[in-house]
Amino acid sequence: MQLKLSRAELLDTLSNPDELIRLRNLKRPNALTDTPDTTTEKKLADWLGRLKLLHGVPFNYLVPDVAVLPMESIRFFYCDTIWLDYLAEGALSLGRSTSGDKTHDKAFLGDLHVYSRFGMKQQRGKILGHLTVHLNARESSLLNSTPIPATEKVSGFLLRSGVVSGWEGLQVEAFDAQNNPCQVLRMDHLSENVLLCMYEGMVNTFKIHEYPEVLHFGVDASAAPITYSKSFRYPVEHDGNPAGTEVPLTDAPPIAIAPYERAADTGVLRMGDLAKAMQAELIDKKIYDGDFTAAQFALEMVEGVEAVNFTINV
Repeated sequence: MQLKLSRAELLDTLSNPDELIRLRNLKRPNALTDTPDTTTEKKLADWLGRLKLLHGVPFNYLVPDVAVLPMESIRFFYCDTIWLDYLAEGALSLGRSTSGDKTHDKAFLGDLHVYSRFGMKQQRGKILGHLTVHLNARESSLLNSTPIPATEKVSGFLLRSGVVSGWEGLQVEAFDAQNNPCQVLRMDHLSENVLLCMYEGMVNTFKIHEYPEVLHFGVDASAAPITYSKSFRYPVEHDGNPAGTEVPLTDAPPIAIAPYERAADTGVLRMGDLAKAMQAELIDKKIYDGDFTAAQFALEMVEGVEAVNFTINV
């Protein structure tokens, strides 16, 4: 179809956002609900999605004063998507110099907002990288699902702490008020000790921990003066208590570690003697009298990863 417009009609069309949208939709129906499919649209979606996840926003705009985020602190926040839309509009207005540019932007701004929310969702795949091949079907579908709804919020936290640099491979899990997992959109180290995490939706609970592979032998330390001990776990199911769960202190008090050090304050243990003492204690307390091999000893000594949980009560 060929359009023939007079000069007056052309000027009227270029100054009318509704007419521009109508002409656009003659070739591409339902433009406002489409996902980006051309190279230019995909680049726009990616750039706008990163902008709405605050990439490139100066840190002093996020934290205007150092007192707002002191060392060993965490600050929770949410970003209203309307505010994020205005952020994108501000960036897009830099190339606007005539009334015609303003009219054009008004006509296609809805498309750009859809693309930007699509781009925000796509950042999750970039965070996971090659790990996306290991996702289950549900998780994989979330990477390529519809854009973030216009009414949904993005929430997260800023953490400034020594654990950011000290806990290599720090991991964060996020859950909403119904305990459903929230999808991570951005997880960045802004500096050596500042971590920024952003999630789709309103997060109710954060779980921050070392990566699960960090399993090790360990003991429990008391307050000053520091002494070390080790509590017991059930090697097998006992009186309805599953194997691996902790034995109540009233049934078997922790065993002191100091008597089994090779020399005082060295931190080097006589592992054989400690294993025998633990076995004797379990037998004495009538908790377990079976074989006490390296497997049972490892079960008693192993320590899981350290974790800190935050629940936001609004």
